[in-house]
Formats: sequence, structure tokens, C-alpha cells
Amino acid sequence: MADKKKVLFFMWSFSLGGGAEKILSTIVSNLDLDKYQIDILEMEHFDKGYEAVPEGVRILKPYKKKKYGRLVEAILWRLRIYFPYLVRKWLIKDDYDIEVSFTIMNPAFPFSKRKEVKKIAWIHGSIEAFLEENQSHYRKNHFEQLSSADKIIAISKKTRESIETVYPMFKDKIQTIYNGYDFTSLLEKSEEVAPVTLEKNSICVIGRLEDLKGTDRVLEVFNRLQQELPDVHLYYIGSGEQEKFLKEEVERLQLQNKVHFLGYQKNPYSILKQAKVLLSLSKQEGFSGAVVEAVTLGIPFVSSNVGGAEELSAEGQFGEVIESDQEAINALKGYISGDKRISESYSKFIKIFTVEKQLQQIEDLFQSSKEERS
Repeated sequence: MADKKKVLFFMWSFSLGGGAEKILSTIVSNLDLDKYQIDILEMEHFDKGYEAVPEGVRILKPYKKKKYGRLVEAILWRLRIYFPYLVRKWLIKDDYDIEVSFTIMNPAFPFSKRKEVKKIAWIHGSIEAFLEENQSHYRKNHFEQLSSADKIIAISKKTRESIETVYPMFKDKIQTIYNGYDFTSLLEKSEEVAPVTLEKNSICVIGRLEDLKGTDRVLEVFNRLQQELPDVHLYYIGSGEQEKFLKEEVERLQLQNKVHFLGYQKNPYSILKQAKVLLSLSKQEGFSGAVVEAVTLGIPFVSSNVGGAEELSAEGQFGEVIESDQEAINALKGYISGDKRISESYSKFIKIFTVEKQLQQIEDLFQSSKEERS
């Protein structure tokens, strides 16, 4: 058998319980380990635990394991900015055949300088914010990384459009590969005993509780909605920096009996399948895994216009893409009352996003020659 190709995936974190971590877990769990020797490097380690990986896939020592004092944090940050190749040399050996930058990191982690290494930049979110004046340093920093990349992977139509807007000179490098999902495993997990039984008219929100995910806007929309539908309930599945603020707001609005915080759940599917609708008001998403999970379980969604929402809505068959709070309220009322329903063809439609299709595209990408990629 030919020598295995050595592959390095590097990303901000593989231990925060986010969507990109789950996608990478699915990829490395389905790649042929007789052909690839796979390492994963995370820059910062958190407390949610690593996503599952098969035996033989190595998770390398992270750049940071915990929060340090302000002085140490400042030093580590500046090392990454001013001495990126020194940090790289400290963390890894420069002996990989393929390197994949799996998420946007600020500042970017540099690719190998060796010309024979395949270099792939995998972008999981829309990056229009790089055009803002206060983002000029990051825009320049990522320009340097993308200049050396052979391929730039976008995971949705919106992500691709944002890359072309910020970096039009790289248009010919961009390829769209939709995230792949293990639907069999997801459905099996949804049949497990749920840790909680939801109220009858329930809305679920899944993801980190933070400004970028719009979790404060969710509460504002829900507060207006429950004034019209008094028996509706909201369940936050996740944790994050906004949790304390949200709980204080719930008390101020006297919604303690209607808004429930379930924390981070390794298996949210048995909870989600009980809901009437999934609500996602993120400011930015590459391709919402929570929305995919909802459609897989036959649960409609209401989402802001972020990456993947348009594709997954399929012109309103499986969910509603909204622009305003009032549009969100109207859509939620429709699904909760039963006036609006998800199309019965959801189980056939969602198979567009199989892990098998994604893996075939990745195999083609990994096995292509330098000439084919340039």
C-alpha cells in the first residue's frame, strides 16, 4: 500500500461544542484512514470536550488550554500577530502533505511555505465584516493566507458571495462544498430518552448564547410573541457569554415560567424533535447545522437571512427566512397554530446534504494534482 498522505486540519477550537467542530468530526470519521494520517490542531481549548474522532486521528496539544492573566494573554496574542511562523514551528512539524485551515481565525494561522503542500482554506461563515474599517488588519492578514491557498472552500451560497465581495481576485479559487451530515446517527440519537419534556407550544434555539448568534434578539421577539400567544414557551439549548444577561432580562420581563435554559447538550436532537419550530436569529452563519437538524427531524424553522437559510428553506417549503422581527413573529405564529407546516418531502430533500456527497468532493480535492488545482 502507498504511503499515507499526512493531513493537518487547524482551527480556532475543537472543544467549544460548535457546528464547525461537529462537521470536522464527521469528515475525519468518514475519511479512509488507510489513505490518510490525520492531525487536528486547535488554537484554544475549552471545556465542552472534544468531538468524537476515530482511533488513529490525533488531536495535538493546543496553543492555549485555559484563560491566563492579562499579561500572558497579551503576549500570546502578539506572538500570533508578529511571529506567526515561530508559533507554527512551536506547535507542529512542517511535514504534512495537505493542510486545511478549517475556520477563520484572527489572526490567521499560516500555511506551510513548502510549495508541494496542498493548502485549503475552508471558510464556515460570511466575511463581509472584513470590509469594515476596523477590520482592515484582519482583511490584510487573511489576504496573505488566501493568496497562498490552492483552494478556498465556501459552505453556502452566501459564504461564497461574501468571499467574492471581499476578495474578488480569488474568485477562481473558490469551490462550494456543502456540509455533510450523518442522518442515520442523528435520527438514532433523536430516539434516545430526552433529559426534559417540552411544553406543548415550544420554540427551540440551539447554539452558543452570544451576540453573533442573536440570542438577545430572540428574547425580544419571544417577548412580543407571548403577548399574543400566552401559552408559548422558549427553550435555549446552549451556553455562552450572554447567558447571565439573558437570565436577568427574563426576570425583568417576568418570563421565568416561559423561558427555559437547558445549557449545552451533547445530544440536543431528542429535545428538538418535541418542538413546534426552531428559531435562529444569527447575525452570521456559514451553514446552520441547527437548521439542518430541525429539517431532518421534520421541524420547521424561522431564520434570519444567513448562510444556508435560503437553500434550506427551498422557497418556504421547510422554513421561513425573515428580515424583520415582525416577519419572525408572523412566521412563528403560523407554525405554532398549525396554519403553516413543513413540507412532507423534508426527509427526501435533506438527503442533498449527505456526508457521502461531501466526502466525494473532499476526496477529489485531496487527490487532485497541483496542476488541476491551479
